[in-house]
Amino acid sequence: MRTKKGFNLRSVCGEYIIVAEGEENIDFSNVISMNESSALLWKNLQQRESFTVDDMAALLTSEYNVDRATAFGDSSTLAAQWAESGIIEGDDIPQTSANKDDTEAKNKSESKDEKKTRGFFKRLSK
Repeated sequence: MRTKKGFNLRSVCGEYIIVAEGEENIDFSNVISMNESSALLWKNLQQRESFTVDDMAALLTSEYNVDRATAFGDSSTLAAQWAESGIIEGDDIPQTSANKDDTEAKNKSESKDEKKTRGFFKRLSK
């Protein structure tokens, strides 16, 4: 997996948000709010060429008092949420059962040529 270019973390009034920057990414309806732990992950992972769920879990266990299994599960869920929000890409993105069901339903209702346009303001957590 890798973070998509043009999506950057900003702190606004004590909240961490991911904003799309650059001419090709101007869309003010796409703002993603993150908690402290997901912001920590984003800061670290954005500096890497690529990362895995294991890398995310290792960052969480090194920073917080959390066991490896919990960190791995939370990282898998977060990576799937990030992918659904369109801020990461790659062939190794995990699918949660809820995301898998949602993805299958969306794929049935949308043609491959349609461009998805939707606004959202989500809080993504670890």
